[in-house]
Amino acid sequence: MVRVPRLVFSGLDVGRVRFAIMPFQEVLKAARGLGLRQPPAGLAGWRHAVRPLLPAAARPALALCGAHPRHLPDFLTPQPPPQPLSFEDELAAALDDPTVPVAADTAAFAGVLAGSAPVVDDLIQHPDEGRRTLARSFVTLHRAVLAADWPRLQAQLAADVSYRARLAARHGVEAMLDTLCPRLVRWSYPYLEFAGPPAADYPLDGRGLVLVPSMFLTDGVHRQLNDRQQPMLFYPARTAAVFWRGGGRTDGPDGRLAGPVGAHRAAVLRILAARPGLGTGEVAAALGVAPSTASAHVARLRRAGLVMTVRSARTARHELTPLGWQLLDANIA
Repeated sequence: MVRVPRLVFSGLDVGRVRFAIMPFQEVLKAARGLGLRQPPAGLAGWRHAVRPLLPAAARPALALCGAHPRHLPDFLTPQPPPQPLSFEDELAAALDDPTVPVAADTAAFAGVLAGSAPVVDDLIQHPDEGRRTLARSFVTLHRAVLAADWPRLQAQLAADVSYRARLAARHGVEAMLDTLCPRLVRWSYPYLEFAGPPAADYPLDGRGLVLVPSMFLTDGVHRQLNDRQQPMLFYPARTAAVFWRGGGRTDGPDGRLAGPVGAHRAAVLRILAARPGLGTGEVAAALGVAPSTASAHVARLRRAGLVMTVRSARTARHELTPLGWQLLDANIA
């Protein structure tokens, strides 16, 4: 029976839900936001500011990602491993693996398009050269419009994942699924129902689900469902709408968070949210300050109960405390 799309969970699937932050997928979503004829909700200001900066080499990426509002060829979304990948590693997993069925995935994608698209036709006819062209295009796009902003975007995504992980730990995975994105997703065991065109129920069959937040996916949820990967669901990060309301800019480098703790210590909190377990030297490098200055900022945050430090031999690693996460959640915009 065809109905509103639903993922069908078993008890085993509920225990196999995990999260991933995927930088290359954010580039895909950004390319979609730039390539669609109409900008997704909230991205019009960002798109207006960014489009004049785009080199010609970015056009193939925009053409492919803007060819359909909900779908992409499956090969562009590789299985996320347990450990996070960098943009470069994720791009290589998508476009450098010779075992990935690029032509078949692209042909299936062509089947959902309303008309032909040259970039899609080129991928089907010349998959190897098409992949190389796309790789160069995505690298160009990333460097032109996302690389400089990635630390801020990553901090938003990390805060989203941490918030939902804590919710699942306190109230259970089902409570977390029930609040994932209320306007687009509805949970009623064993179904996770989400907005989209009618489709047959999709059983997870014990494979679980990877949940991937996105700052550029503001107008819906996207799914990646095939037989060779763990199912994935991409959803809007909970701060995306507020973040883009000002075109992706806040009232300072760290938004409202600078008020309670100061701009530099707010930056430390955001750095540790995105990259927990950093040493003092790494925090200093991320801030662009001397290690002694970074150490002083961390010490102030530790005395306030916002950061904890774990020492092993001569190494000190810093992480946010639950109170630190609460402050970040309350001032994330």
